[in-house]
Amino acid sequence: MGNYNFKVDLKGIIRLLSDNLYSSDKVFLRELLQNGVDAIDARKRADLSCQEGRITVTYRRKAKGAELIFADNGIGLTKEEIHSFLSVIGQSSKRDDTVRNSFIGQFGIGLLSCFLVANEIKVITCSVTEQKPYQWVGKSDGSYVITEPKKTVEPGTQVYLKLTGSKYEFFTEQEIINDLSEYGFLLKTPVYFDGENQKRIVNSNFIPWRQSFSMADDIMGFGEQVFEETFFDVIPLIGDAIKGYAYISTRQTSVNTTIRHKIFLKNMYVTDDGRDLIPKWAFFTRCIVNMENLTPTASREGFTKDSKLMKAKGEIEKCIFDYFVSLSQYDVRKLKQLTQIHNVAIKSLVMENEQIFKLFFPFLTFPTNQGSMTGFQIVNASKKIPVNYCVEIDDFRRLCPLVEGTESLLVNGGYIYDASILQKLPKYYKNVRIEVFDNSSYENILADPPEGFARGLEFFRRCAEQGLVAFHCGVSFKRFSPASLQALFVQGEDSLFAETMDDNSFSGFFEGFDFGEEEEKGGNMLYLNSENSFVQSLGQVQDEELARSLIQVIYIQSLLAGHYTLGGAELELMNRSLQQLMEYALYGGR
Repeated sequence: MGNYNFKVDLKGIIRLLSDNLYSSDKVFLRELLQNGVDAIDARKRADLSCQEGRITVTYRRKAKGAELIFADNGIGLTKEEIHSFLSVIGQSSKRDDTVRNSFIGQFGIGLLSCFLVANEIKVITCSVTEQKPYQWVGKSDGSYVITEPKKTVEPGTQVYLKLTGSKYEFFTEQEIINDLSEYGFLLKTPVYFDGENQKRIVNSNFIPWRQSFSMADDIMGFGEQVFEETFFDVIPLIGDAIKGYAYISTRQTSVNTTIRHKIFLKNMYVTDDGRDLIPKWAFFTRCIVNMENLTPTASREGFTKDSKLMKAKGEIEKCIFDYFVSLSQYDVRKLKQLTQIHNVAIKSLVMENEQIFKLFFPFLTFPTNQGSMTGFQIVNASKKIPVNYCVEIDDFRRLCPLVEGTESLLVNGGYIYDASILQKLPKYYKNVRIEVFDNSSYENILADPPEGFARGLEFFRRCAEQGLVAFHCGVSFKRFSPASLQALFVQGEDSLFAETMDDNSFSGFFEGFDFGEEEEKGGNMLYLNSENSFVQSLGQVQDEELARSLIQVIYIQSLLAGHYTLGGAELELMNRSLQQLMEYALYGGR
């Protein structure tokens, strides 16, 4: 019998583990599972004829708490090894991968995590090589005792923990089963749970990639069991030391959606965070994947960002991308369905590179003045008729009536990603002509009025421009559809600039800067429709005041029809001009 003390500040290490290293106290269950698996693997390497390994977790309620026992039939520990695993605890904070990744090093760190939930740990172990049992009892104050039990002990290791207080209340029998099932889901070593209410194997799971052949329905059912949702399709993930599946969700997702995966290292669950392993653009997938050769972080809740991780990420990305390429060649119908489900999500995806753009664009849908159209239909239309797109939804709304009945195609690019995608289209599809709709584009839909029409309304036009001089808006006659539309307001570039900066914005900031000769910008313009019967009758107006009132009302109506916001000056103008018209009607212009 001997009394010893750790050569480290154990309480400080435990506090460090709890506050900074592990995300949850329940990681002690994973560490004990890992210790058992490592011990069994070590025994198999030492004795090829050894029996099948097994881990048994026993749960029994005691006075004011519960006892938890982890037992494995692995290689066990000699007395020298017991001292060794304690000594490497002090070394584990150093960057010594050889120590940390050795069996003894793993055992020491794993056992230390038990102090997160218990003040005392008892270990009974018997080495296959020595065939002599030892009992080690360690306390959180740093002291420990080693004794030699009198009873016969089979080779292997048993770890005893007593859960009390809040730990006992949290780690119920069902909670422990759930955690063991999560961490040990892929473990080949059977894990038995022996509780007061349940006795079962927690990891007797059907793993499709371990079968010589698995039906598609079985693979899909596997994903539905793991993630508890239905999926559109599944993508096998196969690479160098990589096995798993990426399941495509039936729910609409976005790049900002938090996606939970199931990522394992050597069959032990590591994390549900796939940001470092699953390509960002594949956010409409949920992956279950087992990695064999990645390097875990100190907490074993993530992976070290090294060349092995980058290689694995590239292989997973290739598997997912190759799946889409295959669909485009052999199952276009399914690719189209997938794109419809995740239309917005895939629109963000096509911004990544040219290959993805060309793969998905034909199946993406965009709102147009002729209804929803696919990218394929828009490309075909551009070969026959003018195709333009608006970058703002309000622009699209005000322009739709103008192109009604014409051969022009107008695409609404006001939704997220749409304008950026359409802007890239000529770059990736040669000989495709699609342009953003701007002021110069009006020439395609606004025709000159009949000859002599403008001369008959020249008096009205001069009065109208005087009525709108305060709003920097000219008046002109054009012919456009529909005939029921009296006028169209087109905002000039200088007005757009004025909306973003008032007179006091950046006051004095541009003083001293030489911008060269200022380029003349187009002002606001109100186009009166020569096809409209009311506009045609305006030539009868010979009263300057009436002409100004009429044009001001028409101006306000065109702003409202174009979904422009009325400012204080416009609201005052509307009230004043309407009042003037009513007075004219009542008093005959007197």
